[in-house]
Parts: sequence; C-alpha cells; structure tokens
Amino acid sequence: MNRLLTLLALTAIGPVASLLACEGEPPVMAPENPSGGASSEAVEVVSAGPATTDEAPTPTQTACPPPPCAAGSTVVATAAPPASGSASGEAALPVPPTSVPRGNIIGMVTTKPVGLQSTAVIYLEDGPKEDSPSRLQTVTIENRAMNFIPFVSIAAVGAKVVFANTDPFPHNVFSPDNEKFNMGNIPQNGAHARTFKSPGAYSLLCNLHPGMLGYVLITPSTWYARANAKGAFVMKHVPNGTYKVTAWAPREAPLTQSVTVADGDVTVNFDLHR
Repeated sequence: MNRLLTLLALTAIGPVASLLACEGEPPVMAPENPSGGASSEAVEVVSAGPATTDEAPTPTQTACPPPPCAAGSTVVATAAPPASGSASGEAALPVPPTSVPRGNIIGMVTTKPVGLQSTAVIYLEDGPKEDSPSRLQTVTIENRAMNFIPFVSIAAVGAKVVFANTDPFPHNVFSPDNEKFNMGNIPQNGAHARTFKSPGAYSLLCNLHPGMLGYVLITPSTWYARANAKGAFVMKHVPNGTYKVTAWAPREAPLTQSVTVADGDVTVNFDLHR
C-alpha cells in the first residue's frame, strides 16, 4: 500500500515539476487517444529500428530547449538540409546547379526571451523549385531520455516524419495543432511514421508523460536555415528573385518579410516576441 501511495504522489507532481522546468511552456494536455479532432489517417508502423545519429545523449537534456551552441559558432544552411546522420535527422538534398544566378540571405533573429534564438528557423514561403529533391525527405525524431530529440525538427510539406522510441518504455506522440494527429503508443525500439500535407508548427506531446515537449516545423518549401545561439543565420545559394521569408521560434509570433535576392548577400533581420 505504501508503494502504491508513493507512485500516485510521483504521478501527481510530475506535471508540476515540468511547468517549473519550462517557464512559459506548460505542456498542452489532451484526452488519451482522442477520437475526435485528431487525424483519422492510418498510422504507418516502421518495422526497422530507429535511425541512429551522431549526437550522443547528454545527462543534462530536459524537455526545455537544448543548450545554445558554443559561443561564436555559426549555423550555415544551404539549399540542402543537413546530411543524413546529422543530429536533426534531416536528409540531404541535391547540390544546387551553378548555372543559375544565386545569392545568400543572411541576417539576425532576436527573441524574447533571448534563449529562444538558438531554436529559431528561417524559411522561404515561396521557395524556388529548381533545387527541390527528386524524392521527399525523411526526418527522424527520437523519444530518447524522456525528450523529443531534436527539440525542434524541420521538414518540408510532403516529407515523411518517423517518430522512433529508444527509451526502455512506451511513449505516445500526439499534436493538437493544425492537422492534429495521434500516433498511438510506440513501444521500445518501435517507430511510427507520418507524412505531413499542411505547413505549420506542430507541438509534440506525450500523454503518457505530460512533461515531454518538442516541435516539428513543416515548411512550405525546402529552403530554410537554423539560427545559431546568437541568432545569426545564412541561407546560401538561393536563386535570384523576390521571396517571402519567415522567421519562427517556439512560443513566438512568426514574422514574414519580402526579400529580393541578387548576386551577393542580402540582409534581413527579425525581432520575434510573444
């Protein structure tokens, strides 16, 4: 009986501890495996084991945003997302042809609070099709050490997102946003996949562990860049033209600006806040 009371007490304080750990980021609660609102599409069960990455788990990882990059580091994104096997799990795209006149979009993203700068994503709403991949991306998000790894994932519309569980107990993955979906329970070393058809930001939650939180941003084009810890970003080799460029970060209102790319660099800055 004493053991049962202890387990009940730990279950009751779990969500409270999560709220204290993530200021301004309470987990969104939802009914267990909701029958209404969530997508009724069949869940694809991936039989192969979850993809591994070069990133090793650290004992300090929590459901809050990961620690910022090393001071002075610069995150550079080209037309292609990081190569397969990177920490983000995003597949590589073809190298852009050199015959097309191109430029670079560079700039800074500031956020309030400042700690969210390292989670910011900058993408083109109407990115050119010249360098679109011949096949769609596959992005892997792991349930590892009671976290969604990476905390923020990026995939273009039409990409397949694989939710893999490497923890020694089941997880659930659902989102109350946009298309709304519930992947059901994912066992240890299991994986479920979903293809996203609509752009937007999706919060990722686990109704078995309310303190878990992550995000997947589905972009309308394959052109995007991540900001570094100081908010600097570079989007390289963009074909010349005028585009709508958007900056997004968790819990911040996204901003969109028009930018004209010509040979050389064009600078665009964003100030995000709630």
